[in-house]
Amino acid sequence: MTSSRFHRRLAIIAAAFVAVPALAGCWQGQGASTTMQASMNSGNGTQATLGAMRVENATVVRGDDGTGSLIMSVFNQGAEPDTLTSVTVNGIPASVAPTVIAPGTFQAFGYGVEGQPATNIALVTGLDVEASSYVPVTLIFERAGQLDISVLTVPPVGYYEGLLPVAGS
Repeated sequence: MTSSRFHRRLAIIAAAFVAVPALAGCWQGQGASTTMQASMNSGNGTQATLGAMRVENATVVRGDDGTGSLIMSVFNQGAEPDTLTSVTVNGIPASVAPTVIAPGTFQAFGYGVEGQPATNIALVTGLDVEASSYVPVTLIFERAGQLDISVLTVPPVGYYEGLLPVAGS
């Protein structure tokens, strides 16, 4: 084999090694669509963190009569208690009692834990949005402050059946 053939083959092999990451899309880095999917809202509910407060599986169950119930779990990962003082869904104040969340615990909203009835309910009336759309939700915590998230609305069927309370209950 001549030296020029060897160098040509070596150059082809080197070019192939350089081309593999580019052809595989590895160059997209942190902005890659596959990376961004993990932070997007889904049918599994919205997740968000503000200070020591972590919201998981936030979803609005929407009835045909314009009522909506925000279901979620709120975890306090800090060393001090915090209080959820108010909730708005699509700009509408929800009827929710101030709820203290002790350090290292969580409070469920809109559903009962381990088969028990719901003790915390964030109910809105006059919610005029289509199911499967996203609505802005604002949670105000006494210590952590204001958390603005976008939450999926779902009809009260299947998994969400029975999670929409009657207004005034």
